[in-house]
Amino acid sequence: MAVSIRCADFNNDCPAQFTTPDEGELLQHVELHTKSAHQPMDWTPELAEVVKTHVRQV
Repeated sequence: MAVSIRCADFNNDCPAQFTTPDEGELLQHVELHTKSAHQPMDWTPELAEVVKTHVRQV
């Protein structure tokens, strides 16, 4: 089953959203997005865990 996440789920105005076949791939997309669009935010293991709590199955 596919998984999805929206950047807006984190209380910001960013319109980015991602849907992938699995959580691992989704986290890779979110990591790249975070590093390029939300500087100087760092991608950390702690942030990855927070992101996982917002992942939805679609």
